[in-house]
Amino acid sequence: MKKHIILLVTSACVTLTSCENTDFDDPSTLTNEEAVSKIKSFSYSLVTGSVQTAFLTTTSTAGVHFSLLADQTTNTNGNANWWYYAQEPRMHIINSNSERSYNASLNVLYSNFYQANLDATKVIDIIENQGDKAYDDAGADRTNDCLVGAYYAKGIAQGYLGNIYDRGVIVDDVNQTEKIYSNSYKELTENGVRHIEKAIQLAEASSSFHFDFLQGIVINKDDFLKLANSMAARILSSIPRDKAEAIALGSSHWQKVLAFAEKGFAEDFTIQTTSGGYYNQLLNTLIYKGNVNRPVDIKVAYLADKTHTYPNFYPTDDTILDPIESDDDRFYLYFSYTPSFGILMASRGRGLFCNYIRERWSNSQNSLAEVGSINPYFLAEEVRLLKTEAKLFLNDLAGAVALLNDPGSSRKSKGHLEDVAASETAIREAIHYEYAIEIDGAGGATVPFAFMRRNDLLIGGTPTEYPIPQKQLELIGEDLYTFGGKEYMGEKGIFGELATALDNGWKPSE
Repeated sequence: MKKHIILLVTSACVTLTSCENTDFDDPSTLTNEEAVSKIKSFSYSLVTGSVQTAFLTTTSTAGVHFSLLADQTTNTNGNANWWYYAQEPRMHIINSNSERSYNASLNVLYSNFYQANLDATKVIDIIENQGDKAYDDAGADRTNDCLVGAYYAKGIAQGYLGNIYDRGVIVDDVNQTEKIYSNSYKELTENGVRHIEKAIQLAEASSSFHFDFLQGIVINKDDFLKLANSMAARILSSIPRDKAEAIALGSSHWQKVLAFAEKGFAEDFTIQTTSGGYYNQLLNTLIYKGNVNRPVDIKVAYLADKTHTYPNFYPTDDTILDPIESDDDRFYLYFSYTPSFGILMASRGRGLFCNYIRERWSNSQNSLAEVGSINPYFLAEEVRLLKTEAKLFLNDLAGAVALLNDPGSSRKSKGHLEDVAASETAIREAIHYEYAIEIDGAGGATVPFAFMRRNDLLIGGTPTEYPIPQKQLELIGEDLYTFGGKEYMGEKGIFGELATALDNGWKPSE
């Protein structure tokens, strides 16, 4: 029988509050069958690690790079090569493990999601193929809960891998030996969504559902079903690399996105930080205040300016822009003006400057990692926007505009904005605005970026997807490749998709 290296046995014990004692010498030589027989909570530990990895990675600090590419954030700091990703004109992604952005952007997302997927695959094999039960640390039978958690974690992992990278390999079999990246981003995403659907079916059928795989947090059945449907809508909507592909996916695709979204959250889903538990790492980085403020991009102020005279690129002379005037009351709640540019360096491009920093979601501790902090994980307004966009692609303009103009929407109840006209242009502009103002970093690592990608809003030269990281390519002997850069605008990937955005985004390329 094939041996499987059990690397998570040790790491799971580190993250859990308790772990079974082991009475053997070398756990790395155990098969899954042997591990189950010797460690009663083995499957439960694997699911816990897999779920926690999936949650943390969807809001990883690696999302800063996507926030920069989406012009949600700006920076001239060399930390993790943030400046490189913010630069205009856009640069070629450096797919090299010698670059400091390599692990912070390209590799950590790949490694974390594939690890979550592999660990979940082991659990499904143990339960469904080997017929073994799954027990928690107290010895309770948690077989069905573990199966739900495993399918959910697999779905999120594979879905996000498809959303982020141009290709990959679907690993649904513990005995798989394939060493080529034969599956497209679309296949990875759709297979991930099928796993989420399986988790939904199992959860719906369970009369004793208990989802306690996040440190110190229990998600009830109703919230889990809303979370799974919301995530499925987000992931499925994020397949297209440009607007043409989004349209070509057809009505059946957008009907499915809409069906998921209609079962999603109607209220914000937030998570309170517990000791050693989950927190929104991306947002924690973006809201930090001090001498290293991380400003929002000038795009945010440009879109909110009521006079429509604000520049889309900061003046490169000594001008300091005054505060804008906005019709949106949320703008003054969510962002604050500062004449100080902090650590932004003019020598690295004054055009990247901005006078606004984030106020929403900040707290007195200046950190979401502090126990008791409230972390947004999935906003109800994102679900509204997913429904709106699906209706737009289904040519239901009346249905789309009704969602935007609903008195209960944030843009109406908090922003007190005028109604959106029932035209395709007005609806698209309104959705873009809402992703920029309302969702921002609260949506996690890829959300505004993926919306802009599928609606041709990324500025020219922006990579629409990541390449497989260098180390992984070297392991299987494939040639190094990458995407992005103004001189590569319009380049296609191996599946015919747009891999580097054309110059038809929210503003022209510099």
